[in-house]
Amino acid sequence: MSVELFNCPSCGMPLDINVNDEFVQCKYCNNTIRIQKRNVNPDGSTTLADKSTGMVIGTVRVPFGYQVYGILRPDVSTYTYPFGVFASAYNDKGTTISYYIGEGYTDRSKCPSLSGPYSQGLEQVSRVQYKDFMDVHQYVHSYANMYANASKATNLRFIEERPMPLYEPFNEAEAMQNYRRRLEFEKQRIGNPGMAKDTGFYLKGLCHIYEMTVNEIDIRFAVTTVLEGYKYQLPDLIGGFGNFSGFGNMLGGLFSKNKPQAPQPQQGAFNDMPPNSIIEWQSEGIFIMLCLPQEFEQAFKGAYTDFCSTFKLDNGIRERLYNMQSQILQDVSRYTQQRLDQMNRDFQTWQQIHASQQAAFDSYNQSWWNNSNAAHAARRSAGQSRMESGMFDGFSEATRGVNTYVRPDGTEVEVSVTYDRAYTNYSGDVLGSRSAFEPGGNWTEMKKK
Repeated sequence: MSVELFNCPSCGMPLDINVNDEFVQCKYCNNTIRIQKRNVNPDGSTTLADKSTGMVIGTVRVPFGYQVYGILRPDVSTYTYPFGVFASAYNDKGTTISYYIGEGYTDRSKCPSLSGPYSQGLEQVSRVQYKDFMDVHQYVHSYANMYANASKATNLRFIEERPMPLYEPFNEAEAMQNYRRRLEFEKQRIGNPGMAKDTGFYLKGLCHIYEMTVNEIDIRFAVTTVLEGYKYQLPDLIGGFGNFSGFGNMLGGLFSKNKPQAPQPQQGAFNDMPPNSIIEWQSEGIFIMLCLPQEFEQAFKGAYTDFCSTFKLDNGIRERLYNMQSQILQDVSRYTQQRLDQMNRDFQTWQQIHASQQAAFDSYNQSWWNNSNAAHAARRSAGQSRMESGMFDGFSEATRGVNTYVRPDGTEVEVSVTYDRAYTNYSGDVLGSRSAFEPGGNWTEMKKK
């Protein structure tokens, strides 16, 4: 026989309730109370189902007198949690306990090679949200503030920090070990080419108690979560791309004229951040309880601890999450390949344009040099008797409108004075330039003679 303890709503004395009975009589005040049935599984847990579709979300154990329900949120999506899950339990005294599925973020503010339009475009495909890393205290405070703002509370007060509301004390070392195992599995799943270097892990659990006033009524509430973070460093890739990420592949720029300056290390929860560092971080889930102050202690030790300790997502929900993660990975891989193909086409087009421009420039220069050299030879011959050869060279350059430049190998070349700079490459090609244009690449600037 399954029996639950519950207090009589009339006199407050304990009732012995058989869950199979519809009515029970209080042996102290003789009042008869109708039992509100709920779907209790053989293990004492209650099944949570989506209110709209009836799909099973999970199970949870709560004391007698609490009603439970769940909601699926397909409009809330990231790679880590491809759709949202919400579950709640409440009683007639106004106590409400809620669960929100976790959130996943990427903080790559220290990684200049993973910024720009390519990375932003990939964000839309991978659904990875960008947000600067917050430690668990900052994260819980942000949630408390969000709740207070949504409730239009007149004030919000932090009361105290408590141990995690669990049957067994929270084992941070064991949780960290499990987290690192999950990360290793994820690396094998998406493929890790060895480009990323692990530089740190973060895992903290926290329960904070707050008070706020809503419509002149004092409300006490608790916020509980576990925050996880993984820090890694990519090599300083310029002219290539990086394709590793804990939650999705990331794409860097293919072309870069100048190497970007790496930012200075920043202080934070992970201490100093080296250049090209990325933090993938997430919450496992958020558990919140709101109730009147006089009901708080009993609810915290009872229903809230039961809910936090026993809530479990259904295997079907976990399978859907996994399948959607796989689909996102395929989308990321397809997008990455499309970007690479486009960049290769852009590069080939640039090469063709450059070759055409170089051929036209060479043809023009060759014609100009032929005419100029003939005139120069005639003037040099006529002026040989009047001045030294070096003086004539300067006079000839001035009258012909050229400057003489010296290649790195010591050979000389003349370039029109319409250009104030001249460059050469390993093939001996010559390129005239104005101050506003720098060709970059393998062009070397020559000095004037």
